[in-house]
Amino acid sequence: MVDGKWKIVDGRWLMVDGIKDLMKLRVGRHFLNLLLVICLMIFFNISTKAQPVDSLVNEAVVNNPKLKSLQYRINTSEFRSKSINNLPPPNLSVEFSQVPINQYDIINQSLSNSIALSQMFPLGGKLSAMAEVENKNTLIEENNFEVYKINLVAQVKMSYFSLWLIDRKIEIQKKNISLLSDFAKAIEVSFYTNRINQADVLTIQSEIASNETQLLILEKQREAEVYKLNKLLGRDLNSKNVFALEKFDSDSLELTQTQLEELLATSNPSLNKMSSMIEMNKAMITANNKELIPDLMVQGMLMRMPKGMVLTSSSDLSMLNPKTEIMYSLMFSINLPFAPWSIGKLNNKEEELVSGISSIKQEKIDMQRDMIAKLKEVLVKYNTAIELTELYNKNVIPLYTNSAESQTTAYQNGKTGISTVLDSYRMLLMQKMNYYMSKADVQMSLAEVEMMVGKKMDKF
Repeated sequence: MVDGKWKIVDGRWLMVDGIKDLMKLRVGRHFLNLLLVICLMIFFNISTKAQPVDSLVNEAVVNNPKLKSLQYRINTSEFRSKSINNLPPPNLSVEFSQVPINQYDIINQSLSNSIALSQMFPLGGKLSAMAEVENKNTLIEENNFEVYKINLVAQVKMSYFSLWLIDRKIEIQKKNISLLSDFAKAIEVSFYTNRINQADVLTIQSEIASNETQLLILEKQREAEVYKLNKLLGRDLNSKNVFALEKFDSDSLELTQTQLEELLATSNPSLNKMSSMIEMNKAMITANNKELIPDLMVQGMLMRMPKGMVLTSSSDLSMLNPKTEIMYSLMFSINLPFAPWSIGKLNNKEEELVSGISSIKQEKIDMQRDMIAKLKEVLVKYNTAIELTELYNKNVIPLYTNSAESQTTAYQNGKTGISTVLDSYRMLLMQKMNYYMSKADVQMSLAEVEMMVGKKMDKF
């Protein structure tokens, strides 16, 4: 038996003399492992199908209840525009005039029966002007739809890559726990032969317990992230069937900062909404000014007088047998909106709308400046994540891996303590997590850029 040194074989800590026994069992264990892998593949293909991020984005766009609500608002505004561009309803009236109180035959005992029909005609294109206002409001509703949609897409992507990051952290923690467990079993032999003290065994067991605690926290974080994704996707909130792909094609940013700023100014749906609000206010000014044009009221009346014409002191008294008379009348009337005591309402309304336009313009400028500032911050975050990913992958992780292996060798030779070994593996674990975090930050930064620009970066 070679003295109690350890080697890592197939990711497990083994005593050197244990390697010979391992070789005898390798064929049988490989068969069992193969069988287990096949069973797991069948199980996961049935119940846990991972989806690419674009698939979840499309699902959210189709099923998200809030997005559906905003689409119905667009439809509502379109129907309202059609309903406005119609004449107001006519007015039909029937009158039985001067019926004696002791009579019930209102048709023949009244002085007159009349039926009238009146219709208001807005002149000067008032209806089309009001319909145009509602058309502009439809554009605002469409902008609201696009604002929420682009934010929804960004939230789904960021939540997806948060889920992916948590999965990678869980994977690393499980591998680390497995490695520490094998290490603990390996050095127990040395403990029983008094080659190491009990403190080293307890230290490793404490480290395993600490890692298991972190694993539990990560699993709960994953559960919370799944609830968040279900809400965005429009799924049942209790659904657990949300899985991120282990590997994905990393997107990259092809446009320069100047190009992105120009694209933001023209494509951002929030800025477009402000422009639509300005256009709607201008349309409201046009419609308000058309209110100075009078409206025409036309009324036609048909009158029946059962007792004939009304007699007065100058009437011909020879009319001893009055007969029923039928007459009609026409009336034309206009309102006077330009009257001095009325015109102030329209003038002040115009000033109100002009002031509102100025306010929206300044608000748009401030919003655009704020978005450009945030865009610059996100681009710094994106470039930093790109550089960190490269640095962790090529320099940091290989160096920390070599350091951990060197500390393990030193511990085997009695030149360092178990705490130093565990610290080196703990730092290696942290750097691996930082690597995956930087990869996730790259994708999340791209999602934020798309949200502010209002366009998907894969179109460029």
